[in-house]
Amino acid sequence: MNTFTNSTIRFTALIVLSALIFISCDNTVSGDENDHADAFGFVIEQNNAEILRFQNNQYTLNPDGAWDEYVTTVDGEEVLTLSTAVIPDMSRGMTPSVFVRWLDRDGNKFDLPEEADGGEYRLEFDWAKPNVLSGECTDEARVQDINQIRPVNLEQHGSDGSWGFHFRADHVGTDEIVFRLQHIDHDDFVSRPLRVHVAHEDHPSITEDGIWMHERNKCRTR
Repeated sequence: MNTFTNSTIRFTALIVLSALIFISCDNTVSGDENDHADAFGFVIEQNNAEILRFQNNQYTLNPDGAWDEYVTTVDGEEVLTLSTAVIPDMSRGMTPSVFVRWLDRDGNKFDLPEEADGGEYRLEFDWAKPNVLSGECTDEARVQDINQIRPVNLEQHGSDGSWGFHFRADHVGTDEIVFRLQHIDHDDFVSRPLRVHVAHEDHPSITEDGIWMHERNKCRTR
């Protein structure tokens, strides 16, 4: 009787222990998936204040009320705007670093690991217009095709990490950008197009044709 009882107790304990291990592993995997794959929107921040928010398939510009200078009206629509007010160094033609943070289903922000830290996710983006129309890339060619060539680009530097970048104004005009959260070889999230406008201002570093005469490379293909 004692041998039978002891065997029964050991068998029961083994079942309970196995069940606990299974539940623990299952919760860990689920949490991992929620942390890394459930992006339903995003925000772009500068100095920890939101420049824009994309949630419920809609863009809201300047939701924190801190960045009015990023917003102007073009053809009756509020659009993200690059001007001398948000680009302090005209020799580089770029905004300060801005950062993407992702939103879960309820609109709560979360961050993903940097690629340098082994993260499998990265930020990708697609512009509607090409950066150049032919093999020639000069300011003169840009003036000739100014309405067909992309007026703005993104630059990512090593210090920006996976989720930081700079908007760079190249010439006056408007384009659209789509942001994608890519996981290894597929997209986990794709935004609606965002309109981005480059202002035409009376400034010594902006020509009469609207070319921003900064020192950055305007001939990039991305």
